[in-house]
Amino acid sequence: MDNQLRSRLKALLSNDFLRDVSKLSFGTISGRLISLAAIPFVTRLYSPDDFAMLAVYLGLVSIIAVAACLRFEIAIPLVDNEDDAAQLFVLSLLVAAVVSATVLIVVLLYPSNIAAILGRPDLAKFLWLVPPAIFLSASYSTLQYWATRARRFGSIARTRLTQATAGVVILLGMGWMGMAPVGLLLGNMFNIGAGGMRLLTEALVKDRVKLSGFSLSKIGGLFRKYHRYPTYSTAESLVNVAGIQVPVILIAAYAKTEAGFLLLAMQVMTAPMTLLGSSISQVYMSRAPEEMQAGTLAPFTLSIMKRLVQVGVGPLIFVGLVAPVIFPLAFGQEWARAGKIVMWLVPWMALQFIASPVSMVMYVTGRQRAMLVLTIAGMILRVGGVFLFISFFDNASPIIGLLIGSIFYYALVWYFVCRSAKFGGKDYLDFIRSFANWTILFGTASGIFVIAIISSLT
Repeated sequence: MDNQLRSRLKALLSNDFLRDVSKLSFGTISGRLISLAAIPFVTRLYSPDDFAMLAVYLGLVSIIAVAACLRFEIAIPLVDNEDDAAQLFVLSLLVAAVVSATVLIVVLLYPSNIAAILGRPDLAKFLWLVPPAIFLSASYSTLQYWATRARRFGSIARTRLTQATAGVVILLGMGWMGMAPVGLLLGNMFNIGAGGMRLLTEALVKDRVKLSGFSLSKIGGLFRKYHRYPTYSTAESLVNVAGIQVPVILIAAYAKTEAGFLLLAMQVMTAPMTLLGSSISQVYMSRAPEEMQAGTLAPFTLSIMKRLVQVGVGPLIFVGLVAPVIFPLAFGQEWARAGKIVMWLVPWMALQFIASPVSMVMYVTGRQRAMLVLTIAGMILRVGGVFLFISFFDNASPIIGLLIGSIFYYALVWYFVCRSAKFGGKDYLDFIRSFANWTILFGTASGIFVIAIISSLT
């Protein structure tokens, strides 16, 4: 039996899985390289304070957009019934439109009040950009999940390239014309939502018959049948994003430009994670239900985690070690602080890179309630860490509080993912051994390389 499982897993990872990952990775890598190549120019067109405003803007958009579809979009690639998947697809887009319209009314009526609460009064005149960003982000997420169900990974890859290109053109063009910070806000809005039109057109052409069966009379039945998603997953996603974005908003209100440095540091650090992590996550989600039915979810999940260690830990360690030296040269002397912050973030980002792509196993195994409780704990850890440093450590950066809380949170996520996949004792030991070996190897190699760089510069 063990030989059969290993043979099945080997065939899966060497053929369809890797082919799907490569399709997504091509678009993701191309888009990320475009964005990364633009950063040295962007940091010379926009100030750290502009980035601090962007951090607050993105925080607000992210918190609302992640729940704008009531998480029905998550169910699209997971449900067995094709008609239900089509109904959920249309319903998700309709809910996103209603939520975005509601936010538009609120920000037009109370812009100054909202900006004051966020600790950035100068953001009031730009809040009208929030609703369209919410809709672009939420609708793209829905369209991406629909394309994932159909395994149109090539189409998703092309939209990621479109997003990056559109975002960079706007960032550089408006920055060159001196339109700061609005160019920074608009560029990032298109960077998270452009490309949806292609996926929508493809869905309407190829899936016209499936989508034509949508009926408003079926909405009540959908809510009852899939109530776990709006009931548990919406709250979980809100808490999860709030746990990331609320601390950043607090840092922006308390430490001002420190949030701008943190945002740049996180953009650089998430580059290795975005290159493969998101692609592996989508393909994992499309395969996990089949693996659970076949009784191979544990070895499948373990293999994915080990692959994440192999492809992600090394680049993260390397970037963290070279950042303090490279940042002032690449982005300008005023961004040297961001390079030091990158080095701090390595443990957090490494744990996140390993745990997040496979965290969808919590949904596959029907543990939405457990994921909600876990995510609430994560928000408390991260927001509490920032509050602690703001309140009691005047001379320390509140970013350290966010870092400590995030490390504890993603360690918990990893543990609960392993439990949901039904890891045995040998599975835990196998992963820990792999993680330790690759970390030592990459850490040593990166350290030698950094020493060589410093020696050549001095």
